[in-house]
Amino acid sequence: MHFTVIQIIIMFLIGYVCFYALVDRIMKCIEHCATAKAYGRFREAGVMIKMDDVAAGIAKSKEEKDNVEKRLD
Repeated sequence: MHFTVIQIIIMFLIGYVCFYALVDRIMKCIEHCATAKAYGRFREAGVMIKMDDVAAGIAKSKEEKDNVEKRLD
């Protein structure tokens, strides 16, 4: 079975998009699980907080961590 250059490029692009979609889906799942764990810990501690506030706090701490890493480089 012989493939042309165009067919190989198209197969590579389709494979790349599928791989990217799979990795993106896994990362979103990991992020959601981390947010749910943090929310559960707040509820166990008796703090009434919204899920959106927990997600915003996680995003803010990630930004601060990235800024510190940039300053160290």
